[in-house]
Amino acid sequence: MCWGLTEEALREARSLKAIQTFSAGVDHLPFRVIPKGVRIFSNAGAYSIPVAEHAFALILYLAKRLPAGKEVPRVQLQGKTLLVFGAGGIGSQAARLAKAFGMETVGVSRHPAPSPEFDQVLSTDRVDQVLPTSDVVLIAAPLNRGTMGFFNNSRLRMMKQGAILVNVGRGEIVDETALYDVLRSGKIWYGTDVLWRDREGKEGTSYQFQDLPCFISTPHVASGNSEDVRERAMLMAAKNVRSYLDRGTAQNEVNPSDYL
Repeated sequence: MCWGLTEEALREARSLKAIQTFSAGVDHLPFRVIPKGVRIFSNAGAYSIPVAEHAFALILYLAKRLPAGKEVPRVQLQGKTLLVFGAGGIGSQAARLAKAFGMETVGVSRHPAPSPEFDQVLSTDRVDQVLPTSDVVLIAAPLNRGTMGFFNNSRLRMMKQGAILVNVGRGEIVDETALYDVLRSGKIWYGTDVLWRDREGKEGTSYQFQDLPCFISTPHVASGNSEDVRERAMLMAAKNVRSYLDRGTAQNEVNPSDYL
């Protein structure tokens, strides 16, 4: 059970059978040196509530155009469409909050299934059909081979004029250069809790996003880091390990091929 895992620790764990992370994301694990056959379980869903609340704080900040002047029209959320890219735990919680604002909710998932929080759930290959008509787009997906750079120049430019894009997944899901160009054009508004990481894992950006009135960022604090959130996350991870030990099965098993 771990937050992170070094190559040195892997070499010492010669009888390793399974890895359970306390974190929801697993893109930081050294997949290339994890022995084949070792089962990997994430802690997806452990931080869904605080992250979804944080996402909506960013949505409201941008919808009400708080960094802009009086002359900029504000956005009323009631009657608008929220598109959630990643209709898992965080996405479902965000959709639940959106319903309280009277929004239509559309989920996008690799494995779409009906959900009470969404008016419809679509497969990932249909995202281009709904992106141009969505007023607010929330990225709540994990970073893997399929989502890296998913929001490229083409997809950013097909969004509605004045639409809001919020990212609580990973910075690398959005193409950094393309985003800067699109934001400079004034086409969309962008809020994020996750920036782009360098080779050492430090988050930041190569562009002056902070100078743009249509941009807001927070320093990767959406999970809250409060005692009750940490306790819940660790308890969920422990229960998952108990399930694996007792029955050989557990939730949130990761496919390493998604990250190699």
